[in-house]
Amino acid sequence: MFRMIKAALLGAVSLLVTAPASHATAILVGQCIEFAACFSSGPTPWSDNLTTANLTALGLGTTQPLVAAQTSMTTIRLGVTTIDFATTTGPVVEMLPEFSGGIHSDPCNFCEIDIVGDFLIPANATSATISGFFGNSVNPTSAGVDVCLGSGVPCAAAAAPEPGSLAILGVALAGLGVARRRRNTA
Repeated sequence: MFRMIKAALLGAVSLLVTAPASHATAILVGQCIEFAACFSSGPTPWSDNLTTANLTALGLGTTQPLVAAQTSMTTIRLGVTTIDFATTTGPVVEMLPEFSGGIHSDPCNFCEIDIVGDFLIPANATSATISGFFGNSVNPTSAGVDVCLGSGVPCAAAAAPEPGSLAILGVALAGLGVARRRRNTA
């Protein structure tokens, strides 16, 4: 009986902590590391070039979030973020406004994960350049932050279970512990 309960609970746990297939891809496009120029002076520009393969992995014709995952103390500060797509019919440019997160003290490793906004990847996109600044009009510097396009790994947004799933995970693990204690006392 214990083995059946354990197998069922472990199966449920694996379903809860597995990211949905639609969130399997994210591309790290910018990174500010604590005590680097972006953290201590600024504003500091960042940019990344995305290939057809990158855009296809994210999903041509889909809307993808720009995710900021805080990795050190203070506050995430991002300037305007621009993505310039090359498409088969000409350039497409999209922009997101400045962003400021909450204030955090150390230790802070993924203590705040924000969706800054969304970009629509054109179905006929062939490449893109995404760029922005660490720091904005509020403050020229930023906390350490990983900036990703898409919601999967490497930014932790999709890897973390939904809040309701955490409660279910806790109940499942508690049930496993109760079953183990009952077996040990028997």
